[in-house]
Amino acid sequence: MSRLKLQLALVSLLFLVAAQPLYADDAGFFYPGGSYDQGLVTPEEFLGHSLAEKPSHYDEIRSYFLALAEQSPRMKIVEDGASYEGRPMFYAVIASEENMARLEDIKNGIGKLADPRKTGEDEAESLIDRLPAVAWIMYTIHGNELSGSESSMQCAWQLAAGNDAATRKLRDELVICLYPMENPDGRERFINQVYQWNGPVPHDDYQSMHLHGDWPPTRGNHYLFDLNRDWFILAHPESRARVRALLEWKPQLLVDAHEMGSYDTFLFSPPREPINPHVSSSVKKWLRIFADEQAQAFNAHGWSYYTGEWNESWYPGYTTSYGCNLGAVSILYEQALTGGTQVKRPDGNTLTYREAVHHQFVSSFANLMTAANNRKAMLGDFYAMKKETVETAAKAKVKAYVVDGTKNPSRAARLMNKLAMQGIEIGVAGEPFTLSKARDIWSDSPEKMSFPKGSYVIRLDQPLRPLVESILEFDPHLTTEVLQDERQSLEKGNGSRMYEVSTWSMFLAYDVDAFEAHVMPEVSVSPFRAGDLRSGSVSNPDPAFGYLIEYNDDSAVTALLRLLDKGCKVRSATKPFTLDGKDYDRGTLLLRGNENREITVGDLEAVARETGAVVTGVDTAQSENGPDLGGRTFKLLEKPKVAMIFGPSVNQYSFGSLWYHFEQDLGYRCTLLFENYVSWRDLRKYNVIVLPSGSYANIIGKGERFKDWIRNGGTLIAVGSASAYLADKDRAFCNVRLRNQSLEDLDDFARDLVREDKAGKTVVDSLTVWGLTAKDANKSADSKKAEKAAKLSKEELAELDRMQRLFRPYGAFVNAALDEEYWLSFGIGNRMSVLLGSSYAFLAKSPVKTVARLTDSPTIRLSGLLWPEARERWSRAAYVMRESMGRGQVILFADEPFFRSYFYGSARLFDNAFILGPGIGASQAVEW
Repeated sequence: MSRLKLQLALVSLLFLVAAQPLYADDAGFFYPGGSYDQGLVTPEEFLGHSLAEKPSHYDEIRSYFLALAEQSPRMKIVEDGASYEGRPMFYAVIASEENMARLEDIKNGIGKLADPRKTGEDEAESLIDRLPAVAWIMYTIHGNELSGSESSMQCAWQLAAGNDAATRKLRDELVICLYPMENPDGRERFINQVYQWNGPVPHDDYQSMHLHGDWPPTRGNHYLFDLNRDWFILAHPESRARVRALLEWKPQLLVDAHEMGSYDTFLFSPPREPINPHVSSSVKKWLRIFADEQAQAFNAHGWSYYTGEWNESWYPGYTTSYGCNLGAVSILYEQALTGGTQVKRPDGNTLTYREAVHHQFVSSFANLMTAANNRKAMLGDFYAMKKETVETAAKAKVKAYVVDGTKNPSRAARLMNKLAMQGIEIGVAGEPFTLSKARDIWSDSPEKMSFPKGSYVIRLDQPLRPLVESILEFDPHLTTEVLQDERQSLEKGNGSRMYEVSTWSMFLAYDVDAFEAHVMPEVSVSPFRAGDLRSGSVSNPDPAFGYLIEYNDDSAVTALLRLLDKGCKVRSATKPFTLDGKDYDRGTLLLRGNENREITVGDLEAVARETGAVVTGVDTAQSENGPDLGGRTFKLLEKPKVAMIFGPSVNQYSFGSLWYHFEQDLGYRCTLLFENYVSWRDLRKYNVIVLPSGSYANIIGKGERFKDWIRNGGTLIAVGSASAYLADKDRAFCNVRLRNQSLEDLDDFARDLVREDKAGKTVVDSLTVWGLTAKDANKSADSKKAEKAAKLSKEELAELDRMQRLFRPYGAFVNAALDEEYWLSFGIGNRMSVLLGSSYAFLAKSPVKTVARLTDSPTIRLSGLLWPEARERWSRAAYVMRESMGRGQVILFADEPFFRSYFYGSARLFDNAFILGPGIGASQAVEW
């Protein structure tokens, strides 16, 4: 019998003899020597079993918090939203009764310290003297990391019921917010799997199913998204709820409790380098102080722990990185995972769930005590840090960011909404203005630029400047020391030390026209408010001929889907034209009146209201320039009937982001086909099938069934490693090839690339038409000889490719050139920043059409870490490829088009593939 079971057996015996509560020793286990108010229900009494004897369900934890708050005047519950699956997001506020009575005053006071533009030194000093600090403890952002949520119940009871001096001090010096579950859907999904795979016989094998769960994965939320990457992206309601709460409370301490590998011990902050450069020196100082005192708490128990090591803080979308950029001392915990049960470790000891919960509890209280003991100093540093942030902005090279939203108004407004949700101050220009020094990501140096009325201005002399810079800056640079460490690790074969992507700018991901202002914009602005989105409209609602919708704006995509869903006959312009003095680009949508007799103005107005699209009625089919509206250049589109494959062989994040995009961004149906049943399904129901990144050997095999479906008019879209599977030369599914499998054929691809570059660009020279001199011919022959002499052997090419792959990109923005005349690029333009984070380099030549191709080595890198070897290997690599197959087509994406649900630039390429593809690029019907 284990020591814990023996203890519980003894407690049971005492219960029978003395008729005392069965779990009377649990308080002593977690907090020895405590004294408590009577009448407040303990977690054990409420649950009916010892805390952490087994993992608690969401409803149990929420009900306990509600019951405790009902009994205690020191605690209240705040609900701040709901998850996708309808579970309320909530947190508990705990403080002394005196502080509970003045919570609004405390929030207002902290708000004044957070904005030194409104608060003088004398008032700040008075506030620091009388205000408690605000501490936030947050648990279980990853659904399969259970112990934090269990610990939250014991923390809540200790803080609300405890009468010892230390607990009273916490309530007096702090306002404490406990967030029991940041990801309720993922956690509940994992607990159900824990109970599914557990039985009456205790099991402690780390490899057992009950520790890891089954499909669907439980780490993420409903859309399988890692919410610890979503803090500035704000794609999901769980994240938006948390950010609203943090902006309301503006904490000085923020704790994020996780779990890690079962054979590990316990990690806490501070992190190692790289650390985001916008984290203040004050926060770094406090992280060291908190770590020292947390180490003392662990030393008192003889527990193992460590700091730094693998934990870095470069990416600003982690909870702790984001919190630091808000000005909070943000601490990460990583407790060895037990899956809600127990794990036998390599040293022969067994780690129980109860011990894991105990570690979380002790950590939380150690951090809270450090904050309480240093309340005044932390508040003083918080104010000083905010003050310095505002005052030093004038000395920075970049004074503001300016976004010209005329290119894609809906997308620019979408981005501004995400920024405004985070408390970032944005101005809308009331008039045109000029900047003497402005630079975009495509430029090497600043130059004079003019901007239209309505442009967005984000000044950096605001209290949240660290957040603004960290999530928007074009090209964050790692230090030389970090680069040296990374290089050495790669060269020694130890892999990358980077834990995350090396760059993430929201401007580049959204692909908006954004500029660094190196001088402060002098223009009158009105404040942008979250919720300000583009309004749709219908002009000339009763036209003689039909309606046009410009395709450059994202609203046109959702409008097109709504119209196709209503059975409308919609056409897409394949060439630009001019009508009524207005220029229309390729992709412009056309609804001819005689093809849509059932459509009403009310229908169009409803679509415009819902999507924000601008619909223009036209009275003639005759264009002033370009093709007339009744001609063949306006291609009839077909309603997409989409299926997407998912399952254990598919990358959960690739699948989840596209699933999210279909349902949440586009509001469009997408049939989900589980991988085990694909061979049983009738694929004829769909004209588009999407393969997210994943391993497809056991799903589609050699793909003959899929090839037949494509030949009959289907559009197959593959992403990332799914594209690599189809491009594998041994499979010969299509004519795209992987570079490392085609080293002997590089010359053939290079020659085809020269032809591609020259196509349509040759300037006619009559001398070359009518004759070539002997001298010119000799030069050409000499050039070919030199080329042949410079060739590397097969072995040399293979070694060079191996070395280049060693330095593969780990999430960098690269420059992609688009063929703007091709339908996959409609509404986008001729260039785009795209994400590259793969070891696959794709080669394509005729008959494959390369719609998006990375630029050459000197210009390929836009932002992030891209070693010279990677620049060389991916120079001119294919990024989006399209190939005909019978009446259908295959479209390959080299990497994720909608990475982390915020790459709205490259998402338009994906949207065009599945929306325009069935009508323009493929046909399931015979053309007469």
